[in-house]
Amino acid sequence: MKQLFISIFIIISTLGISAQSVAEQAQKAYDNGDFRDAITLLEGEIKAHKEQGKASAELYYNLGNAYFRVNEIPLALLNYERAQLYDPGDRDIKHNIEYAQTKIEDKILIADNFFLKMWFNGVRDLLPSNSWAKLSIVFFLLFIGSLFLFFFSPKLSLKKTGFYSGVVLFVFLLFTNIFAYTQKKNVENRDTAIIMAGSAPVVSSPNTTSKELFILHAGTKVSITKEDGSWYEIEIDNGSVGWIQKDKLEII
Repeated sequence: MKQLFISIFIIISTLGISAQSVAEQAQKAYDNGDFRDAITLLEGEIKAHKEQGKASAELYYNLGNAYFRVNEIPLALLNYERAQLYDPGDRDIKHNIEYAQTKIEDKILIADNFFLKMWFNGVRDLLPSNSWAKLSIVFFLLFIGSLFLFFFSPKLSLKKTGFYSGVVLFVFLLFTNIFAYTQKKNVENRDTAIIMAGSAPVVSSPNTTSKELFILHAGTKVSITKEDGSWYEIEIDNGSVGWIQKDKLEII
């Protein structure tokens, strides 16, 4: 039995060293200017994570940096956006997305949004879904404590404290659950994409003979609203809508 434990420990240690060495090799390649080697290593590590049902914002972020250094801006933006899905509050990721967007051709003005929606998204994106879920558990336990105080405290002042704190905690609990749900939904239901083709015509209906509405270029982010065969209906930040062939873009 002791020998079995030793063997298991050796296997686990070996796997840990192997995983660590890949990250170290990628970092070393990046630091030495071997960005293509870093890309190969990082893509392999991301693939291994996917096979295990895992994801890492840091790996996507580093891959985005490597692609940026070889001037493949669309792929850099694609991986920055994927990193932001898993860590929406990270300032470095946000900064790199904004900087990389200055390198693309399309400069699309954002349509006016309802201020409450902007506030909601801004607060929600401060934390990833797992963190909001953990906060929800904390607020739920505190809410239960407030209910206990309200129903079982012999003093009126404590009952009032339990009631009002329970109301506040219930509101916090509601919002943290909504934030966690919408963050998780964004990760699971990928409905945004990056244009990968140098020039991608957007047309009025899903066929090659329909009227061309406008042209998008590599690196532009779009929202996918519908699907029809080999076509996606997309919407851009200024509210314009049209159809584009699937092979012109990559889902975030």
